[in-house]
Amino acid sequence: MLYEDYTHTLRQGFYAVQNEVGLGRQEEAYQQACKLWFSENQLPVASRPPHPLLLDGERAFVLYPDFVGWDAVSVEIKAVPRKLHMSEWVQVRDCMKCRDETLGLLVNFGLDRVHVERVVHTPRKTTLTENWEYWQDAISGNDRDVGLAVREVLRSVYTQHTTGYSDKVISKLLLFALTRRGLSVTVNPMSKAYYRDVQVDESPLECRVIADRLVLVHTALFDSNEFNISRGLSFMRAPGLKWGVAANFGKDRAEFRGLRISR
Repeated sequence: MLYEDYTHTLRQGFYAVQNEVGLGRQEEAYQQACKLWFSENQLPVASRPPHPLLLDGERAFVLYPDFVGWDAVSVEIKAVPRKLHMSEWVQVRDCMKCRDETLGLLVNFGLDRVHVERVVHTPRKTTLTENWEYWQDAISGNDRDVGLAVREVLRSVYTQHTTGYSDKVISKLLLFALTRRGLSVTVNPMSKAYYRDVQVDESPLECRVIADRLVLVHTALFDSNEFNISRGLSFMRAPGLKWGVAANFGKDRAEFRGLRISR
């Protein structure tokens, strides 16, 4: 098994820490105890080393894995009394992709016995599909300028980082690239919901409004872009905007589509 000697040593540390610290403690307690155990045993394990993500040579976002052992294995620690969710799996995968690693460990101290999951990352060949037919010969003026700028941002993020990152990372990269180009961005604008002309809710929309002219809806690791297209059109109606973009940075395919509401 890949890096079995490293992972065996790490497991010994995890078991020793839980035996001494006990059950039901906060995540930080296990983090600090593991740090001490690695130091006492003179292991080459770094605690929360920064992993910067760059766009056009500038730092856009920084990932901090709990540990990196032998400069080869990223480790994420949790302390929850349940099975781990996908949102916790993608944390270690993000770090592995950033470092181009093949193996990571996801460790949960929250159960009766330390639960250690091996996470394998295999780089995939990725593709990009774009569809701007609803903008063709229709979008113009300032709307067109904003739309083209957003399109270039999406292409830039894909070109430099492809796919495979979580929605959190993609959100940070896109926001950095948009603001770097001087575009104003409203993140998750508040919107009222009505049923038969009666207000039933007011809550944030999971989207970005760019320069008050265009709605950007995006996801990561989805199998297709269809969900984004549907909710993008819905979100565009809330502020009364005509133009939008739906983008999905999937597992091995990115899809960008221009949206339009005819009036």
